Amino acid sequence: MKSVIIVVSDLHVGSHTGLMPADGFMLDNGAVLNPSKAQKMLITFWQHFWDEFVPAATRGCREKMVVINGDAMDGNHHDAVDLIPNIKDQRRAAFQMLEPIRKKYDRFVMLRGTEVHGGKSEQDTEELAEKLKAVVDPDTGNYSWYQYWVECQGVLFQFAHHIGTTSSAAYETSAPMRELVSGLVESAQWGQRMPDVFVRSHRHRYIPVRIPSAGNKDISLFITPAWQLRTPHVERIDRMRLPHIGGVIFICEDGICREKRMIYEMPKPVINQM
Repeated sequence: MKSVIIVVSDLHVGSHTGLMPADGFMLDNGAVLNPSKAQKMLITFWQHFWDEFVPAATRGCREKMVVINGDAMDGNHHDAVDLIPNIKDQRRAAFQMLEPIRKKYDRFVMLRGTEVHGGKSEQDTEELAEKLKAVVDPDTGNYSWYQYWVECQGVLFQFAHHIGTTSSAAYETSAPMRELVSGLVESAQWGQRMPDVFVRSHRHRYIPVRIPSAGNKDISLFITPAWQLRTPHVERIDRMRLPHIGGVIFICEDGICREKRMIYEMPKPVINQM
């Protein structure tokens, strides 16, 4: 019987370009913040992903696990003004977004992401993960993980948020290949089992990289898409490339992993006429 891992990342709840509750959200001061037109589009994608794509893609699968692979909240960072500054508000909004999913899936894992978003030592992520009663690290008692290793139907996964970025589409596979090579070297050096599938996030751009291995199998690395639109920072460093919005599903059976992904098409730019 097949088992499945559903992965989303980089929700950035609290950002004006990230996810937020569909019906708006009451801030600490009693004011109600409603989603923008762009956020309504994200919410529509989010609802389709969980209500339609995931059920269809995982039909007939026995065990199901959800992984939130970092940066669930946006945090209070870089003197940014395009966000909800109160971290308590961000945590409550993120909880409101994730609690319905948590209730549907017994196995729910939260990864730590970037400190500027999750707080120093990811303390804000940890508080959110504890409130959601995510899978606990037995060594530390923490509810969130820097790395999460799991074997699913004979396929070994390693989840972590961070990976190198690039401003050039021509080099998008460079950091994933370096990560794979590093994994090969460390595994061989210390005699540990090499992950079959590495999962990373952080870039807001989906990309899969595979290299062949013994037994006619692949060693793979997947960088997951995100749930945040372009920010003022991105507008400064890259004028054309768009984020990839969506999620990834891994279906495992008898040592074989298949991947299904959903990436939502972004609206075309408005062309003004003279």
